[in-house]
Amino acid sequence: MIDAPGIYTIPASVYHADPVAAAPSLSRSIAKQLIQASPAHAYVAHPRLGGQQQSAATSDDAMDIGSAVHSGFLDGEDIIVHVPFKTFQSNAAKEMRDDALQQGKIPLKTKDRDKALRIIEALETFRTQTGLFTKGKPEQSLIWDEGDHWARCRVDWLPDDPAAPLLDLKTTEGLATLQAWSRRCFDVGADIQASMYGRGCEFIRGEPPEGMLFVVVEQNLPHGIRVFGLDPVSLEMGAARAAAARAVWVQCMRANSWPGYARETEWVLPPPWIVRGWEESKSGGFARAVEDTAFIERMIAAGQWGG
Repeated sequence: MIDAPGIYTIPASVYHADPVAAAPSLSRSIAKQLIQASPAHAYVAHPRLGGQQQSAATSDDAMDIGSAVHSGFLDGEDIIVHVPFKTFQSNAAKEMRDDALQQGKIPLKTKDRDKALRIIEALETFRTQTGLFTKGKPEQSLIWDEGDHWARCRVDWLPDDPAAPLLDLKTTEGLATLQAWSRRCFDVGADIQASMYGRGCEFIRGEPPEGMLFVVVEQNLPHGIRVFGLDPVSLEMGAARAAAARAVWVQCMRANSWPGYARETEWVLPPPWIVRGWEESKSGGFARAVEDTAFIERMIAAGQWGG
């Protein structure tokens, strides 16, 4: 257990188990649960409250590939165990998978192992061409005392220069385009992450970094890589959401109460694209269908709709 603020090089399993001695600490993933779900969800997800520690491997091939890429590229650690089968259905494949999990490794089938190695190779080329992921340390755990609670974060790449941007590596099954990342980044809490990680660095290093850069690599060929930052509006929203999460966390910890969803009925509004689609459709057969039942009968008899 860790009893002092600082920057620590510890295994991911130790970090995710929450090693803060003083009290359960707030992390980005728990803050996201508080904001996007409820305190009850945060409680069951926290390893020191209602949660259970998970192994590095999952039942999701894409997530396992992402974890293997993180370890291989950032740490230079090979945690892949090659399972030379197309599926885990045979007894031999299951035995190899279970043995790997017991060792804290990630079992990957041949196709997934080859994909992970190609992604790591693409990232190494990216590192050489851009200079990113060079001057600093990978997988650094920051732990700090906010006064009314403790917090922690794990930075994929912590630059030696305290003013330099933090780096976060993400893999995607989709495209590394601005449109795709714009949809995904708020779902994964990237705005909260940028705020919390920068705040932790300022507490420990005495100055905030110049933001956070998200390096997104595609899992599928050609393994395209793009770098994204958050604009001032996104950063402001992330800071507000992180502050709200801190406030809820402190109150729930003090009261030892973790409420779930509200009991009141919530009313669903149609999103803009549904409204636009309906307005456009009213110019066709649906508009006539409201007032002219004979029209419906003719269309059904003709085996077509519209006109």
